[in-house]
Amino acid sequence: MEEPIVIKRLVDKYKDDDKRKELDLSKYKEIDIVGCGSAKYAGMVGASLLEEFAEIKTTVYSASEYRYKKKIYNIDKTLVILISQSGETADTIAALREAKELKLDTLGIVNNPDSTIARESDKTILIEAGVEVAVATTKAYLAQVCILSLMAYETGISKHIIDLSYREFINLPTKIKEVIEKKDIFRKIAKVIYQNDKCFFIGRGIDYAICMEGSLKLKEVSYIHCEAYEAGELKHGTISLIEENIPVFAIITDNRLKDKTISNLKETLARGAKGFIVTSKGIDIDIELDTITVPKSSLLTSAMLITPALQLMAYYTAKSKKCDIDKPRNLAKSVTVE
Repeated sequence: MEEPIVIKRLVDKYKDDDKRKELDLSKYKEIDIVGCGSAKYAGMVGASLLEEFAEIKTTVYSASEYRYKKKIYNIDKTLVILISQSGETADTIAALREAKELKLDTLGIVNNPDSTIARESDKTILIEAGVEVAVATTKAYLAQVCILSLMAYETGISKHIIDLSYREFINLPTKIKEVIEKKDIFRKIAKVIYQNDKCFFIGRGIDYAICMEGSLKLKEVSYIHCEAYEAGELKHGTISLIEENIPVFAIITDNRLKDKTISNLKETLARGAKGFIVTSKGIDIDIELDTITVPKSSLLTSAMLITPALQLMAYYTAKSKKCDIDKPRNLAKSVTVE
């Protein structure tokens, strides 16, 4: 419920042109984004935006794997972005220290200004989300995506690649509030899916990145075995798992990929799946299914409107199952061991 406030705080902080220059990454030719869990999935959205709007090659790594990859870098032109809500995530700290040993520029995106990652990164950007009590992150994830989106925007403007108004961001808090108020549709879908023991999210491009977080939220708080797949990959094996009434959510925010994702969704419907669509207003969907529609926006901000819908759908599903939503079993708020 605090997401509109958090996003407004960030958007207002960077509405000044000079202040926003702090987010310009145009000096870099390559970016590595490193994180764990939701932080990694925020990075996946960010990578899509940085490549689309800033034309910088961006790769996302799980922090736990980053240290074991062969490093081949142009040191002067590479930036490593470390994302962690707490700033104390053990694997992410280890990745940061290795990047510094390689003399790569490092940028920490954290919520805690006194954290290890905030102190040790060459530069730190605070998401300023405030205290988030629930173990499964919501507002902090959205703030991470917002910062990455602002980076893609400012870098694209600086490189004369895009010519978009900052009003796209100014309007975000109102649009997020509008999404949050759609409680009836979230409750309705939750009542349909909560008794299932498995579920799929599918999408292409940035929509797949959004699927990863939507899937994680549902499995974290409702304990439904849930997977996210690139829509086109379903038929390369995983479609064998589709059976009668299994929920399949198709995320569609990119009009260029709409028809292909719908085609993949229809393949699951033909095998008995129960299909749902989560999309943006203005995208013409030629199939009648239960649909969550968020306000119209560009790809630069669409993830910040789709994600609250997926978070609330997970919340109401878990509530229907009488799960402990704030404190899911086996999870900790900050993972401080490798």
